[in-house]
Amino acid sequence: MKRQPGPLRGERLEAVLDRLPSRPGVYLMKGARDEILYVGKARDLRSRVRSYFRASGDSRAFVSQLGRKLHEIEFVVTPTEKDALLLERDLIARHQPRFNVDLRDDKSFLCLRVGARHPFPRLMVDRRRPRLDSPRARAAGGRWFGPYTSAAHTRETFRLLQQLFGLRSCTDATLARRSRPCLLHQIGRCAAPCCERITQEAYQQRVRGAIAFLQGRTDDLIAELRERMQAASDALRFEEAALYRDRLRAVEATLRRKQVTGADLSLDVLGVHREGSSGVIVLLQIRRGYWLGAARHPFGRIEASTADLIRQFIVQHYAPGADIPAEILVPAESCEGGEQGEPEVIAQWLTEQRGARVVLASASRGRRKQLVDMARDNAVEAFRTRLAVTSTLRDRLQRLQRSLGLQRLPVRIECFDLSTSGGKSSTGSMAVMIDGEVQPSAYRRFRIRESAPDSDVDMMREVVRRRFRTVLEGSEEPPDLVLLDGGAGQLRAVQALFEDLGIVDVELAALAKGAPGPGRHKADRERVFLPGRKNPVRLRPESDELFLLSRVRDEAHRFAVRYHRALRGKASMRSVLEEIDGVGPVLRRRLLRRFGSLAGIKGAGAAELAGVKGVSQALAGRIHAFLAAGDEA
Repeated sequence: MKRQPGPLRGERLEAVLDRLPSRPGVYLMKGARDEILYVGKARDLRSRVRSYFRASGDSRAFVSQLGRKLHEIEFVVTPTEKDALLLERDLIARHQPRFNVDLRDDKSFLCLRVGARHPFPRLMVDRRRPRLDSPRARAAGGRWFGPYTSAAHTRETFRLLQQLFGLRSCTDATLARRSRPCLLHQIGRCAAPCCERITQEAYQQRVRGAIAFLQGRTDDLIAELRERMQAASDALRFEEAALYRDRLRAVEATLRRKQVTGADLSLDVLGVHREGSSGVIVLLQIRRGYWLGAARHPFGRIEASTADLIRQFIVQHYAPGADIPAEILVPAESCEGGEQGEPEVIAQWLTEQRGARVVLASASRGRRKQLVDMARDNAVEAFRTRLAVTSTLRDRLQRLQRSLGLQRLPVRIECFDLSTSGGKSSTGSMAVMIDGEVQPSAYRRFRIRESAPDSDVDMMREVVRRRFRTVLEGSEEPPDLVLLDGGAGQLRAVQALFEDLGIVDVELAALAKGAPGPGRHKADRERVFLPGRKNPVRLRPESDELFLLSRVRDEAHRFAVRYHRALRGKASMRSVLEEIDGVGPVLRRRLLRRFGSLAGIKGAGAAELAGVKGVSQALAGRIHAFLAAGDEA
């Protein structure tokens, strides 16, 4: 359908509403540049979408803006309301509409993963649990547990699992190369499968025990440890019996610390506290009466109802691969509002995800009510703590605004930096600070493609122009302050770029690392250049203002250098391997995938190299001899 000009209103709006069917589905509200403003699901598309345009239909603030922002409504019909729920989740994740709830920000959380594809699976700390149907999950295999909000708690659990079960933590490539046990085996934290110190069957038993521990099936684990301890003792294998005894004591001591209820409860408990459009959702995880952890999900500028918040949290958190309990307790107010029958639809979807019945309910008395209250109290305390920290950071931003004479509070600061070496593999980076805190998930990196490799000014212009392409298209909001790692030259170049692009509502500044003369790299030589001002601003070395700017500047520098080194490393590996007769791009990629790095290929023997598809015995000998000769040279 061809987009008609102007906001959607009057007769054209009525025509769009009339074509909506009375069937389940998902609706997409779009703006002037075809950007998606809001995604919603409905049991009855006609009735739900019409409710936005009735005087008593919806009190959320963004609804009042639809008259001037809305240019089109599109819809997708689904077979059932459950299918609409899943499609809504996927569209929100893909497009991230500005008016939708998105509470999946767990990039800073850690997971534990137990591999599956190797005969001796690896235990590792992973940054994020992927969807089971994602390419990464299919390639990696295994099982994920988490996410856990406390990195210290995650690594403590990781060390405990190593001590209890001796699972390896090294990579597959390292395991294949080792010829003697590592230090972890000597301190009792690895069973050394690399040197055949344990059979595959015995190792798999340990893997099953670790999974049972992470799932909360501790009664089965304790019973198995006691049985094995007794069997070893009866067979006069006293050292083995002592090992099982120590594991048993460690598990029981850990469980005593984690027990929160005498009842054999396995459930998740959701608590919500909000003040206006900001608040916190807390998820408590309890398995068989033992505490597994608490995840805190702050949100801001969200005007959705509590019922909508909880619904979106559930469908986003319990993605495929998540640990779903048999019971999820939610606040009573989350069962109010929304469409009739919505909790039943969510419970049905969770049941299919888990493969067993899942109950979604609120609690009004007893132990479950106490757990719901505890989750709510945790949400209140988390919000208060976050509010105090945010207030302190906001004070810093206000002082920065006054010191630099900015027209607006620099809530979002984007800092740009470059990294190059002789004009080769030049890169740019963008670090982001929001409300005084760096946001690594929003960082971006750029490979310089168009600018002269010897011109920092041209490269900076290219990076900033490419970043603001999405802003000009209307798909992203602009920052409040753009900070450049450089001096007056870079500032003038980007200022001219902004004039060419018509960008007038973004503040500009450049932070130079030092002034000429002795001691030019000291903190008291940091200078801030501003448009229209001849002399730079000098901030006090220990001031909060300089701390904020230097923090985001250092992050941009670190990110640019890391990307630059990665590109140089790839180029180096490529150039070395391409010098070997018979090794082309396909074989080069296979070798790097198999051994992980150039060092891994150098450490492999000719027999291991010949195990790579397409590498003959003769070619393996040439590769090994060539790399060995390079080391000697």
